[in-house]
Amino acid sequence: MINLITKEQFNAFISRFQLHQEVNLDFLYDVYETSVSGIKDLNDNNMIGVINGINQYDLINYCLGEYLYLTRHFNAEQREQFTSNEDNVHYAASIVADKYLSLSLFNYQEKKMMNKYLPPISTLNLYLNFMLNILNNYKQNEPRHTLIRDLLARSTSIARCVLSLLVDGYVTEAYATWRTLHECECTLVVLEKYGDTLIERYLRHMTYGIAYKNGIHSKEETDAIFVEIKEGMALHGLKSKDMKKYIEYGWLYAIEEFNSDPLYKLNFKDGLEKISGVKGYEEAYNVSSEIVHATPMLIYPNKDYFYYATLLSLYEAFFRLESSFINLFFKQISKENAEAYLRMRNLYYSHLMNIYKREKDIFINKKEEN
Repeated sequence: MINLITKEQFNAFISRFQLHQEVNLDFLYDVYETSVSGIKDLNDNNMIGVINGINQYDLINYCLGEYLYLTRHFNAEQREQFTSNEDNVHYAASIVADKYLSLSLFNYQEKKMMNKYLPPISTLNLYLNFMLNILNNYKQNEPRHTLIRDLLARSTSIARCVLSLLVDGYVTEAYATWRTLHECECTLVVLEKYGDTLIERYLRHMTYGIAYKNGIHSKEETDAIFVEIKEGMALHGLKSKDMKKYIEYGWLYAIEEFNSDPLYKLNFKDGLEKISGVKGYEEAYNVSSEIVHATPMLIYPNKDYFYYATLLSLYEAFFRLESSFINLFFKQISKENAEAYLRMRNLYYSHLMNIYKREKDIFINKKEEN
């Protein structure tokens, strides 16, 4: 049945939100009531198929979101003027009904390869979430002191993003996002391995990047940075056309091995990835480069392939990230958090290893079949 909830129930629902903006509950309920009436009329006249009921949570949230956005810049007088106009009730209600019908009842979804409740997704998501909650207790966003923590937390967060894209059926997008995770992971491995001197150099090149994008307001400071960039490039025999790759990867010159071996290049494949030692992803990285452009591989993908290729690469990245987490942070966390983490790890880490092996076997069998 398409029913209204009472005004008291409606107001109780709205009160659960900690709103910082004043809300006219009478106007908001009128919008809700009118949108329900419009949906009921469409249903009764068989114009949208048969609706057996309304998800009150979704509909009320659309009402609230529309109201807050429409009135966000109003002062008290303007808000009163807006909410006293009956036309605005119908205007907002028609938008709410459209959004509810389109995005809640008839929302387009990609073909799902996996749902979020099954272990290959939910177990890894649980573990990543646990790591992020611990990392969130550390000082953050102070690059000179927290770069490694911030990069590890960002990598873990991107891993969860990949999982979400896989669950929603966006397998090529998940694969492209894995590429970003791979680059972050390689950066983390190198910075962790070579320590403070390299971190300082990395941060300086971060400043170069900001200057290159005109992100420094002082012209004098920007000019001085470009002088420094050009001096660094000259030191390594680089030309003007090499400026961007020097800004992005020139910090690797602080590593003696990189600086002395001509086989290393200022790029990801022959530079950062190579010196990180994270091997075996050359083909995967090349494929991910294909699908960030409008190639046939993006337009007509083999979804089974991209799902399993992404999931397995994600699991492999997770095992390395978890190792970095243990090496860098485990000894620093509180006894209570450490005990909770160990309980969780003892229960789920081997489970994740088994899931990885099982999914890898499935992938191999699928490739043999095709």
